[in-house]
Order: sequence, then C-alpha cells, then structure tokens
Amino acid sequence: MRTTHYTITQTHLLVRCGPWRVQMPVDSITRVEPTHNPMSSAALSLDRLAIHYNRYDEILVSPRDKANFIEALRQVNPQIQVG
Repeated sequence: MRTTHYTITQTHLLVRCGPWRVQMPVDSITRVEPTHNPMSSAALSLDRLAIHYNRYDEILVSPRDKANFIEALRQVNPQIQVG
C-alpha cells in the first residue's frame, strides 16, 4: 500500500508520507518548480517539484502527473508562479 499521496482541496494541499502529514493553504503557495534535489522529503522519486510557500518554507513532492498537479494548484491559486 502506498502511503505517500497528495490531495488538493478548494483551500489546502494535503501531503501524506507515512506517518508524516502536512497541510498548507494553497493561497500560501508562491512558486512551484522542477527539481532533482536529493534531500529527504515526501517524494518517492528524484524527479520532483519544489513547492515554495509562506515566506521561506519549501516541500518536495513527486506527483505522477506533474502538469495536472500544477494546473490543479493554479485553479485554486492562479498567482502561483511556475518555473
């Protein structure tokens, strides 16, 4: 059973990786960018997205369909920069 997954609601991005859970308001996300950073994270692959939120926070995720994941985030918050 996979214990890492990401859920986007009308207000929040929910990240679950085993017992670790993060919930962040989508309106706090400022930027999403591709990365191969090997830092430990809630990502099962090194082909990742770095999500920058709040002022200095970052989380690394690896959704299967990165383009649709980003589009779903931007539907909630069109101000998110992609790069």
